[in-house]
Order: sequence, then structure tokens, then C-alpha cells
Amino acid sequence: MAHCDPDGWQEWDSVDDGYGRSVSRVKERYVRRGTKGAAGCRESWHRAKSCQNSIVPVAEQAPDPVVEAVEIRRGSSWRQWTVEVLLSAGLFQAALFLPQAAGWLVMLSLVFLLRLRRAATVRRAFYGGLLVGIGIMAPQLAFFFRIFGPPAFALWFLLAIWFAAFVAVGKLVERRFGREWGVVAAPVLWMGFEFARCEVWPLKFAWLTPGFAMPAETYAGAFHWLGVYGMGALLVYAAAWVADTSRGPIKWVLPAVLPFGLMGLPHAKAPGGPEGSVLVAGVQREEPFPDEVIADLDAARAKAPGAHFFVLSEYTYQAPPPLELLEWCHRNAAHVLVGGIETIRGKHMEEEVYNMTYVIGPEGKVIHKQAKSVPIQFMNDGLPARRQRVWDSPEAKVGIAICYDMNYARVMDGLIRKEAELLVIPAMDLKSWGERAHTLSAQLAAVRAAEYGVPLFRLASSGYSRIALPNGRLLAETSMPGQGEVIHGQVTPSGKGRRPLDRWLVWPCLGLTAALALFLLVDDFRRMKAGRPVVG
Repeated sequence: MAHCDPDGWQEWDSVDDGYGRSVSRVKERYVRRGTKGAAGCRESWHRAKSCQNSIVPVAEQAPDPVVEAVEIRRGSSWRQWTVEVLLSAGLFQAALFLPQAAGWLVMLSLVFLLRLRRAATVRRAFYGGLLVGIGIMAPQLAFFFRIFGPPAFALWFLLAIWFAAFVAVGKLVERRFGREWGVVAAPVLWMGFEFARCEVWPLKFAWLTPGFAMPAETYAGAFHWLGVYGMGALLVYAAAWVADTSRGPIKWVLPAVLPFGLMGLPHAKAPGGPEGSVLVAGVQREEPFPDEVIADLDAARAKAPGAHFFVLSEYTYQAPPPLELLEWCHRNAAHVLVGGIETIRGKHMEEEVYNMTYVIGPEGKVIHKQAKSVPIQFMNDGLPARRQRVWDSPEAKVGIAICYDMNYARVMDGLIRKEAELLVIPAMDLKSWGERAHTLSAQLAAVRAAEYGVPLFRLASSGYSRIALPNGRLLAETSMPGQGEVIHGQVTPSGKGRRPLDRWLVWPCLGLTAALALFLLVDDFRRMKAGRPVVG
């Protein structure tokens, strides 16, 4: 803030530019580099609206050249900007391959992402965030090119643009309200943009967030209390505090100790002992022939003779379960969960196709079924489920989600609200997609178990099938492609799960983010219409 001085530059000598630098230094730099010189700037200043004896923001009432000089003085150089882009993307990539150090690497990646808000203009901040997003998405999602071909480039861009929006809006907040408010707004904006990208807009995609990169076994307590989005928001707040250039070296203590604090949060504990335990088993097989299905079930029953139910992958059949499977269940008095396709005639006689999981009981009849809630975009994956129901098995209430459904908190929360005590995820990942696709697809299995405090059994067609415990540990895991591998383990449901804190925060943060972004855009438009300088 400054008192208007009709004599020109006198007031600027004692004004701080909001980043701890005297504006007089900015003036000197402008005079050295500008073409008008100080006299020209005074002339521009006298032409501005008179504000004698009033208190006004420097950025609002300064002449255009001065505002531009202030912004450039605030901003990082192109060299700094480039280094920050490379470090942010590179450190996040390192976190995915070095889970032991993921907490520190993700934190530093976010620090450099947030430092991009120091760019001289909003436009440069936006491009920096976009490049970081592409640097994170493209290497990890290279298999998109195998699946979609050249449109994969557009998909990488659309996923990366959310990083760009986050940095650009953060820059606008700092420019309009000041540095401290930028730190406060950072976690709200991050949770809003992250939740929108992952679960709200049509191309929702829940991978490669900060929480996604953290190993569930190490940070089980943090996932249980904060959730995958809450974990990211907390890390962003700490990173915004560290990225503030006005703070001294002591600020680096925070990223050093915060991961230790997150590791120390208590995780959910399942009761020990065999009482109330459930023995689950499954067989990993991609697009099996009908006789292979029966042979696989015989092999699983031989390895886990007391299994309470067996699980087969998504799309094991291209139709409802055939007679030979029903007879096998009746002959062995066993429950089987198996993926298939169900076609229903709609009200207007059109065909409605659903990606379905069927539960077959010991009587040889289908006793429960659940359709996929979030079919994969751009693929022939059926219609979204009309409703969710929990299978009330003799041993526990079982919530069934199909493959991609596991990625979405909105889907999994619905099962927990219905008091699911055990989560089962039949999935299909094609061998042709490659090892990285399978690794990323299975990443959230242990995270979901830790979040809700219930065991989770993911059975994939070609790896990686996993049995995850409420403490984030993996009880069992198969290889990739692992055709015909049997996975089994004994889990103990500890009652209904609970949702973490972030589930109550994501929608308010999304609303605040949308409102703030709209306000800032309208405010910039209003300033431009009024003839006030808007840099960027």
C-alpha cells in the first residue's frame, strides 16, 4: 500500500513489493532498461487517475510500465523457471520408483511446482505447470499410445492442464491478495483441482497424484485419517510454505520432518486370530476358455480347500455364467465371484449392456450381481451401474467394485456407507498394455484398504492380483502376466469401514476453487475494462 505522490517517484522508495524487495530497486531497473526514462514514467503517473491523500494498492494505481517492472522484478528468470519445471517433474518420477524416499521426493517436487508461481506473468506460470504435468503424465502413461494411438498426446495434455490451472490460479491469488493468502489458498486449490481431475469431469482419471505416489504400508495411518486427497493437500500446504522465498533456511526443516510425522499416524488394526476370519482365493487368467475356468477353480480349491469363496477376473465370460460353472459351484458347495456381460432390454426395446460381476451360490444359482459403476472411457465397457448393493455373505458384508471402480473414492465410499467389511475387485488388465500399466493399475489396492480400514482383494486377469490388509501391507501378490497363478489368503474383517477426513472436504474445496477462479477472471476483466493495468 502507498500514499499517492503527484511529484512522481518519491513514494516508491519505501514501498515493499510484497516479496521483500524495495520498489525503488524496481524503479532503478526500469529506468536503466526502459526507453522513456524517469521523466516519461512521471508523465504516465501524472496522467493516471488522481489519488491525492488516498491509500491505494501499488499494483492497481501504478502506471503500466511500472507494474510490468514490478512483476518482472518479482518473477524468476527463464533459467530458474526451466530448472524448477525439470526438478518438479523429475522428483515426482523418482518418487514412483523409490518408494522408500517417496515422502521427501514428492514434497520437494511440490515445492518446485509452487515456486513456478514466481514466474513474471500468469501466462508463464501456466505454461510451467503444463510442462510439469506433461513431464509427470507422459512417461508413466506411455502405454496410452499402445491403446489409443496418436490421440494419447491429447490425453496427456488434458491430464496435464490441471497442473497448469493450479499454478496459474495460485499466481493470480498471490497477485491479487498477497503472498500469505497464496500459501493459505494453495491446499484448497490443489484439492479442488485434483478432485475435479480425478472424479468430477468426464475424463476422470485418479492416478499420479501425490497420495498415489506414497507407499500405503509406510503411510497407512496418514491414508486412514487424511485420505489420498487430504494427504496431497497437506503436502501442498507445507510445500507452499517452503516455496515462499521470504522465509529463511529454517523452512527446510519442515520437508525434512513432515514425512516422519505422517508415518507416525496410527493405522487401522484388524483383530488377530482365526475367529471371524475369511479365507479368499482366486485364479489369474486372461480371456480363458470355458474348460480352463473349471480347471483353474479345481486348482484353486486344491491350494485353498477351505476357501469361503473364489474370485475370477472381470470379463471371464462374454455372457452370464454358463451351466458348467453353476454345476461346479453346486458340486463343490462353493461361492464363486465371476465377471461376465449382461444384456437387458430397455423400455424402448433397445439393448442395455452391463459389465457385470455375478455371485454364484452353493446351490448353483446366481444369488447376487453388481455392474461396473465407472466404465472406461473410449472403450466398449457397458453402461454405468444403476445402483450399488453389498453382498451379505455368510462371513461378512462384501462390497464389489469392478476394475476401474477402485480408482474412485465416490464409488468406493458408496460401498463403505453400505457397511462393507471386505472389498473385492475383479479386474482385467490386458497383457499387451505392458508391465507399467499393470503396476499403476494395482497401485491403489493397498491405499484403499488403508483408507477404509478393511481388507481388500483385487483379482486381475494378468497381474497384479493383490490381497491388502487394513495396515497397508500386502498379504499376497501374483506376478505379471502370471497366467493360471492362484492367490489366496486369510483376512479378518473388523467391522464396517470408515471414510477419511478428506471425503468431507473435497466438495467444499471444489466449490471454493471454482468460485475463486471465477472471481479472479471477472476481476481481471473488470480491471481491463476500467483501463487498469493487468500483467500477464
